[in-house]
Amino acid sequence: MNELGDEMNLAARARQIGSVSRSLANDMSRSRVNYWAAYLVDWSCVFVFGYLGWRRHPSWTSILISSVVGLFVFSLVEYCIHRWLFHNKKSVFYPLHEAHHNQPEETASGLFPTSFLVLMPFWYLLADVLHVPGASFFLCGFSAGYVYFGTLHHLEHTVRINQIPYRWLQGRWAAHSVHHRIDETNFGVMTSFWDYVFRTHQKQRKRKSLAA
Repeated sequence: MNELGDEMNLAARARQIGSVSRSLANDMSRSRVNYWAAYLVDWSCVFVFGYLGWRRHPSWTSILISSVVGLFVFSLVEYCIHRWLFHNKKSVFYPLHEAHHNQPEETASGLFPTSFLVLMPFWYLLADVLHVPGASFFLCGFSAGYVYFGTLHHLEHTVRINQIPYRWLQGRWAAHSVHHRIDETNFGVMTSFWDYVFRTHQKQRKRKSLAA
């Protein structure tokens, strides 16, 4: 009986520690310091991978192709994470993303070193273990896509659409606005390409007909 009681106490303490840890992580993810620190780390990844790639003396053709492929791959990863991870109610990321939908103007981000800690093992695997040509600039383009995504998403919630000078940017604002009202559509922030591919694209004018 004593052993059973000890096990129950340990389980209760583990749940308590887990609850406190999640609460701390949630509070930190919503802090402005973490938000801008994460933005700084994201930018640093672009330069770090660019520097690591440049040390290998690649051709300009290799730099261009690898970077563009990395940017393109990121656009797909962004769509997949947003649709199948952030909007999955069983995901640990769902509460944070749900909070963003409820209060879109509030700053929220993953813990600031996340992008660096996730991408560096990929760089080591691709560049140093598998010796994939152009791996560093692939991740440079991938990181640049993440920075572009983050910047665009930040501005979409802080700048009004009528203040946007370019028509194509206004289209990104409008598409993301629809996502916040019909959250099973328009998962792509930086592009609608994958929404067209997976048939989740929703135009602004169709929203009016649904509301009628």
